[in-house]
This record gives sequence, structure tokens and C-alpha cells, in this order.
Amino acid sequence: MRPIAIVLFVVALSIAALTAVLMNRMLSAERAPTVAVQQPSGPPTEEILVAAVDIKPGVVVKAEDLRLAPWPASAIDPRYVRRIAGQDAKAAYIGTIARRLLLAGEPLTPQAVFRQDEAGVLAGMLSPGMRAVSISVTPTSDVAGWVLPQDHVDIVLNQDVGATTGRNGSQPLRGDMVRFASEVILSDVRVLAVDDKLAKADASANMAGKTVTLEVMPADAEKLLAASKLGELTLALRSLALETPQPPDPPGYTADVKASRALRAAIGEASGLPASISHFRDVRVNRGGSTSTQSFAN
Repeated sequence: MRPIAIVLFVVALSIAALTAVLMNRMLSAERAPTVAVQQPSGPPTEEILVAAVDIKPGVVVKAEDLRLAPWPASAIDPRYVRRIAGQDAKAAYIGTIARRLLLAGEPLTPQAVFRQDEAGVLAGMLSPGMRAVSISVTPTSDVAGWVLPQDHVDIVLNQDVGATTGRNGSQPLRGDMVRFASEVILSDVRVLAVDDKLAKADASANMAGKTVTLEVMPADAEKLLAASKLGELTLALRSLALETPQPPDPPGYTADVKASRALRAAIGEASGLPASISHFRDVRVNRGGSTSTQSFAN
């Protein structure tokens, strides 16, 4: 082989070797793991104490009922129980009693629980400034047993006005006479207990109780007890859905003459007015600052 051919052969081998090295480096670079791009961190958080499970009202809180959970620092209410380094956040709340239903994941506050040595169970469940009053109920007045603890109800008084005022059935009917009437005496009242049951899970739906304990203002406690002597008290169950705010209704009641067209006709005839033209108008009466609405025949 000539010398020049040998030189060309060596150069060709060198180029081939260099090409192989470069290709190997390129393939290695493609197989190298991709380095994750560090994402910006989220808002700062702190750990707070929350309910680990649903805790029913009147139930003693156990260690496994509570847990620490991260919470956005900007959204922490001052009442929430924060984790403090070197301290057991749960310790102060184990053995307390829930005042109301605590849902799993709900932040715990000192106001949501109480200790049994501070108050009785029912007294501890009462909101500040409120009173507990019990009334007797029947399947009819208790919405067939569908009223359960922690529901909200209206209290309706049904009374025989004629018997209370001495205007009984032996007297002739007049246009201004009201025999029977129903009126809402308290609205949006919280039910604390049905018989001795403090939670919905403990009270069976459609099983009518004999006693319902209600949470009311002190003045409403007097009103409720006085009304229980006037006639029958009936519970009207309110929806759990949020209601559209409505302007307050003027104080009033629904009289028997409003409920029955036949009675309106009878009163019209007894008043010397043809039943076809007799009608009633509502008049607001103010008695010493207490207003009411009454129906009078024209």
C-alpha cells in the first residue's frame, strides 16, 4: 500500500471515531433526566385544630375526634386553635362536650365546646343569653314526628277565642265575632332536644316525641308558657335552605272567618247582610303600643 493511501485511511478512521464519540454524547444528553422546574410556593399556611369526624352535640370529644390541618394563614380566624411549637393543641379539648354539631374538617373554636364541670349538658348547649323551655307535643302538633333536634320551627298558637272571652256558641253571630284563631307567636326557634335526644342521629324521624325543648329569649319563654295556657301549640317546621329575606309581617292572626267562606256567609246573614254582598275588612288596632289585626264585616 502506498504511503498516501495509508494516510488517507488513518484520517478516515479518525473522523469515524470522532463522529461516534459525538453521537454517543448527543444520545446520552437526550436520555438524561429532565430537571423539574421549581414552581413558586403557595400562600403561607399554619396548622390549626379541626374536627376529624362529625361530632354530634352533647358528645364527649375524644383524641381521635380531632386533628391538625394546614390552613391559609390569611384566612385564620382569631378564634381558631393554632398549633404552637412544643405544645399539644388537642390536650385542652379532649374530654370537652360539643355544644352543636361539628362537621369533619370544621375548625374548632373554644366557644364550640364546654366542660361538664362548668355546666350541665343542656345548659352548655344553650347560646349565650338564651333559655331552654319544654312544651308538650302530640303527633299532630309535632309534624308527625318529623321535628328533630337542631331543626328550626315556628310556634303557632291555636285558641278558642270565643271560649276565652265568654262569647260562646249560644250567642248570636255578629260580623265582628271571632270564635277560633291561629297566630305565629314565635319564629325561627331552635329545637334543642326531642324528649331526651340531643342530636338528629339519636332521634328517629317519624317517631313522634312527647316533649320538645326549645331555645328562646327570656321574654319569649314567658310568652311561650302563657300561650300554652290559652290553647294548643303547634310546631311549623322550617326549611334548612336559606330563605330570601322578607320584610317583617305586621302583627296579626288568622281568624276562623278568614279560613271559612261558609262562616263568612253565615255571619253576613246573621248581621242582616246578604251573604252575596257581605265582606270583611282588616283593621289594625293599637292597644297600649301592642298592635294586632282584626277583621270586621262591612
